[in-house]
Amino acid sequence: MKTIDLDLRCIQTVRALHIYLQYSLSLPDYYGRNLDALYDCLTERREETCLTLRVDEAPSAEMAAFLPGLRRMLEDAQRANPALHVNEVEA
Repeated sequence: MKTIDLDLRCIQTVRALHIYLQYSLSLPDYYGRNLDALYDCLTERREETCLTLRVDEAPSAEMAAFLPGLRRMLEDAQRANPALHVNEVEA
């Protein structure tokens, strides 16, 4: 199983988050840097993968507004892809 630690504690903007995710998850160059594109990439992944999401207790306003949608999308992707496992750790 591939384990990927996604440390979002220093990410302040959604743009920076998508750049970080593209690099950390080895997403393709054509990755659209939005939640729909991320969902597609995660649900197409066939390798058994465990994502650990580390979030700040007090994220920036932009990230605080974005995180609920990201969490919902990750839950949906996990339900759609049995090879994907997501854990969240508040740090």
